[in-house]
Amino acid sequence: MEISLRSPSSAWATAAIVLIVALIILVYRIIRLRKSLKDKEKKSFKGYSAMWIASELPYYKRRWVLYILFKIIGIAGLVTSLLAGAYLMGRPSYNKKIDAGVKRRDIYLCLDVSYSLYELNSDFVENLEEVVRGLEGDRVGISIFNTSTVEYMPLTTDMNFTIDKLRELKEYFVLQRQYMHFKDDNRIGEMTNQEYMDFLNSLTEQEHDDFSDLLYKLDLIDNPVTLDNQVKGSSLIGEGLASCLFNFPYLGDSERTRVIIMVTDNAQAELMPPTIELAEATDMCKNNDVAVFGIFPPAEALRDLQPGQNFDNLSSDMRQNIRKTGGEFYIVGSDFDTQNVISQIRSHEAMQVDEVSVNRLTDDPGRAIMICIMGLVLFVIAKGAGT
Repeated sequence: MEISLRSPSSAWATAAIVLIVALIILVYRIIRLRKSLKDKEKKSFKGYSAMWIASELPYYKRRWVLYILFKIIGIAGLVTSLLAGAYLMGRPSYNKKIDAGVKRRDIYLCLDVSYSLYELNSDFVENLEEVVRGLEGDRVGISIFNTSTVEYMPLTTDMNFTIDKLRELKEYFVLQRQYMHFKDDNRIGEMTNQEYMDFLNSLTEQEHDDFSDLLYKLDLIDNPVTLDNQVKGSSLIGEGLASCLFNFPYLGDSERTRVIIMVTDNAQAELMPPTIELAEATDMCKNNDVAVFGIFPPAEALRDLQPGQNFDNLSSDMRQNIRKTGGEFYIVGSDFDTQNVISQIRSHEAMQVDEVSVNRLTDDPGRAIMICIMGLVLFVIAKGAGT
């Protein structure tokens, strides 16, 4: 590993300053020493004689040797520390090669956010959170739909961000539940427009504010996913899945492994023929090598079904269409197991994405810092010994 300096000029400049200051101090000490000797010559011979006698004592000689030794150690430690600091000013670093080619999957969570699933969705997001945590390293995105589709979160490897977005959706589903319970308790669905206005006027100020705040928060998601709902209806399953499919970047690139986890009750309530039905959407997924994993609510969670719709025909239709993509179909509360979903997704081999090698300069100050600290420690020890 070859170490180089990012700012060699800074290192040389600092070293030069250190050496100049050291030289000035050395010259100053020499001048002071010479002046000291001249002053001593003015003293009586007796003083010199006493000094000569003391310098011949064994104890004095030992102390003098230790003094000189610690002096040298202190100066060496200080100089070493200062030069190491000058080296650090140059920012020592080395080139680190990073291989960006990794095996990863692109996975979209495709969620039906229609109110027919309000009893299930808030609880089910916790299961999705567990599934997502088991997909560490894969890119995950979130697509939500009702009459229209919104890409709620693009593909990302940031697992914490994904969990935060799922928890935001959970808060929305909790608000759905609160609204539906409030609506059922007050039989709002049976009211005429005038009766509804009279009902609002009968609320206390606090109740009115709470209800308005609830509607405002719901509309933040309801409005974009219910465009043209008065014309098209709701829960357009095929359009929701097809729209999610085309959120994948470079869809024609067969070198990427793509998966959709779709949560819906398959209870479509169209007012006009949808652009794409579920069977067509799953054919499109199959043709683009996208495996779809379907997650279906238990029978007791289904509500507000259209004539001719029931648990058996809705679940069997979805199971049949999902499995032709190479994915699996699960019913919450029976064969649904998050670990099973994770293992099934991982059974789809993760393709190798294009490998990219990046050379990145990485700071390596460790050795210089250790030398600097050791030099300061030696200097402090030398000073403590009486130099």
